Amino acid sequence: MKVTLTPHQAGWRDDFARHRGLIEKALADLGPVVEHIGSTSLGDIAAKPIIDILVGLEADLPLDAVVNPMLTAGYTYIAKFDAGMPYRRFFVELVPLRNAPLPTIIGDRDELAFGRDYNSVTHIHVMTKGSYHWIRHIAFRDYLRAHPQIRKSYEALKLRIAQMDFNDPLEYNGHKESFIATHQEKAVAWFARQHGIPVPEPAA
Repeated sequence: MKVTLTPHQAGWRDDFARHRGLIEKALADLGPVVEHIGSTSLGDIAAKPIIDILVGLEADLPLDAVVNPMLTAGYTYIAKFDAGMPYRRFFVELVPLRNAPLPTIIGDRDELAFGRDYNSVTHIHVMTKGSYHWIRHIAFRDYLRAHPQIRKSYEALKLRIAQMDFNDPLEYNGHKESFIATHQEKAVAWFARQHGIPVPEPAA
């Protein structure tokens, strides 16, 4: 299977705004900060048509406090990823690819069936605001927005990867890791200079 990239769509901004409204309503008691991240937030490059959203909570709030409200709002919780990324709670909006109920929670023993039973159109990453992982996401977005040459190099890489055949659509992300790791480190240092803050240390 191939990953489909779409030229930038003006409607992606509206899609984000719709989800931000849903998330802010669902998590109103927690006072979340909701940011548009990922390639659909960059304004002029091709991307998978998936809206990536970063949700920040204050440091004194447990991440698990978002689970029930987000389920009630209609999102699917991928608990399967918690062990590998304990600093994050991950939710998706799924669309069915066959006539079967969509899962509401995908746990450790559940199989991921992206590209077979369903696809995701929204990825929501919930983490502590101001943490290293929060900053690296915001910094990478802002760095690519501010550096058009690097942004276009990222697009060219993604277009090359999209020509490959994958058994699992998640394999696509692995081919971007080297580029992201290199430029994310630069982005975090650049972001710290821009905001006059110490360069945050990578989290363990």
